[in-house]
Amino acid sequence: MISKRNNFPEPVSQSPPIRGIGSLRRRSISTELAFSLVLLVFLVEGILLILIYNRQADELYRQLQAKADEYAVNLSETLAVPIWDYDDEQIRRIGESFARNDLVTSILILDAKGTVIYEFSRNTAENPIVRVVPIIHIGKPIGQARISLSLDTYRQDLTWLRNTAILILAVSLVVIILATRIVLRVLMRMPLAILRQGMDRVARGDYDYGFDEVHHDELADIARRFSKMAEEIRKREQSLQKEAAERKRAEDKSRESEARSQAILDAIPDIMFQFDRDGRFIDVRGKPGNLTVLPDQCIGRKIEHVMPGPIARIFRNQLVRTFETRQVRVFEYDLPIEDAVRYYECRLVAVSDDLALGMVRDISERVTAAAEKKRLMDQLQRAQKMEAIGMLAGGVAHDLNNVLSGLVSYPELILMDLPEESPLQKPIRTIQRSGERAANIVQDLLTLARRGVSVAEIVSLNQVVREYLKSPEYETLRSHHPDFQLETELADDLLDISGSPVHLAKTVMNLISNAAEATMREGLIRIETENRYIDAPIKGYDDIEEGDYVVLTVTDNGIGISHEDIDRIFEPFYTKKVMGRSGTGLGMAVVWGTVKDHRGYIDIQSKPAQGTTVTIFLPSTKEHRMQTRAPETVENLMGDGERILVVDDVKEQREIATGMLTRLGYDVASVSSGEAAVEYLREQRVDLLVLDMIMDPGIDGLETYRRIIHMHPGQRAVITSGFSESDRVQEARKLGAGAYVKKPYRLETIARAIRDVLKSHEK
Repeated sequence: MISKRNNFPEPVSQSPPIRGIGSLRRRSISTELAFSLVLLVFLVEGILLILIYNRQADELYRQLQAKADEYAVNLSETLAVPIWDYDDEQIRRIGESFARNDLVTSILILDAKGTVIYEFSRNTAENPIVRVVPIIHIGKPIGQARISLSLDTYRQDLTWLRNTAILILAVSLVVIILATRIVLRVLMRMPLAILRQGMDRVARGDYDYGFDEVHHDELADIARRFSKMAEEIRKREQSLQKEAAERKRAEDKSRESEARSQAILDAIPDIMFQFDRDGRFIDVRGKPGNLTVLPDQCIGRKIEHVMPGPIARIFRNQLVRTFETRQVRVFEYDLPIEDAVRYYECRLVAVSDDLALGMVRDISERVTAAAEKKRLMDQLQRAQKMEAIGMLAGGVAHDLNNVLSGLVSYPELILMDLPEESPLQKPIRTIQRSGERAANIVQDLLTLARRGVSVAEIVSLNQVVREYLKSPEYETLRSHHPDFQLETELADDLLDISGSPVHLAKTVMNLISNAAEATMREGLIRIETENRYIDAPIKGYDDIEEGDYVVLTVTDNGIGISHEDIDRIFEPFYTKKVMGRSGTGLGMAVVWGTVKDHRGYIDIQSKPAQGTTVTIFLPSTKEHRMQTRAPETVENLMGDGERILVVDDVKEQREIATGMLTRLGYDVASVSSGEAAVEYLREQRVDLLVLDMIMDPGIDGLETYRRIIHMHPGQRAVITSGFSESDRVQEARKLGAGAYVKKPYRLETIARAIRDVLKSHEK
């Protein structure tokens, strides 16, 4: 039962009526009037002082210019006779006498041929007043005098004038404020205070107060109206006191009944609804966290206005069936709440012809437990599959290795007896490599079961790809699928990785084989390798962590993979290839195991009838083959002490770049942000910037370069980034930046880029 409240009027509060307006923002008339008056006088006085200041400044500057003209004329007239007589001593004395004047900053005296006879200069502020006059004797120019006057005295006078004006303005403001407060207090605040005191007395219950102390006509009218209102309030209060007593007795009974009902409802963990026949909420009880809207916002609204469309249709259909059958309807639904999906079970029953009661229980824990149980069962099934593979591999590995030993061991014995020039050397070595490759296929079965790379070498992924494309396995694949085109784009500066060449070759073989199997007539397979630096974790088919990676991408334009198949593509023995010709279902499982054994990540993007792209991320190793490169190549790229500033927000990248460039013979400094680079270049200059394009937080490389070339036009720079060449990189290069180098970079790559930029500016 849902109790109804009685509509009795509320008792009159004994708090002062006028103070109840405090919930609104109040404004003071006297304050606004004072502020307006002070502001008006302040603005007028300020404008007058500014006009006087400007006029006096102009007058002082004209006086200084007139003095400069006077000094120049006096200097010219004084020097006429000494210059005519070639009296250097007299010229020097005249110059020194003028130079003793503190206003004079420089004097230059030239003869008719332009030879300097006397020169004087002292360090002063910029932009002095300069006068140049000819020196004339008997109507003939015999030289030239140049005199400069300092503006320091002029600036000091202006400073004094400004400070005086500000002081006058400040004093005037204080005086105006004090005077205004006094006047308003006498003429406005005191009468209003008297009126307010009288209102307070009435508000406290003194309804007989007559406002006898109010003498102003405007305030007296307000007082009369307030007295009339107080009389009406007194009469209303007397009648309400009787109603309040009756209401209190009724409310006590209603509160007791409601408390009992609420206690019963609170003891039930479910959410409770009441609907009328039109699907309108009559009442809602439950925790707000289990609802998309607050309970009070549901009352009086229809189901369609409260619940999402699909759920509202379910409730509407069930409500109709409930009124028709008068039986309990039980159904389940899910509801997104706060970025999560909650699951509910609803029991709906009609309690009358126009009223239905619904009880909703949160079953999210039960559903989650069921999903977790299914996930654990799937894990158990996958573990059982892997265990079966391990048992299979262990059962056949011994026999297969015995068979393969002849292909591996005997060729080695034969090669020991054959001379180096024997024509059998090459075919026997081919047989040996094929036997070793076959033995490693057996090892792949064991790897699939137990995971873990047993051989770790410094490997070039480009070399692995090239060797596979020359292998008998690829020729066999070509014979089965002769129509596809193969494109390769292998990065020349690809970094090395640490891993097993055989496992990696098997991975490349499986990826290309799958792509060939998926292509139709005139199919296209593209193989790409690149270095890539991941600045932040990437969420995809596999979560890729931050770091330096060697990336292998195999793309085809074949039939694609459905969403359901992508979820199962790495399961052992799951295949849609032509059985007996191109696969057993272990290929992608071996790929997955190999990638994980190399601490790598895999990503798959595919759409039916549009093709598939498989991308593998393998961590690069610092044990690259830089030391095997010819030393003369690096020596030709050595620097000559040029100053380079490295700007990168990653500490390790700054240390790597600084170490590389120092080894190349450059004078290197580094900063950790674009803002720091701008501040560094305010005080110093560098020959070249090595500028990271992406720095977070703060300004990026493009904005940093914009600010730097604003200070130092033509500043040379090399742009680096862990991502592909973007529009912002292109824009930076349009502004004047030179080469673009992708992270991670080798010594030769960055050395060549820097040398090219430096040399291009020397031409």
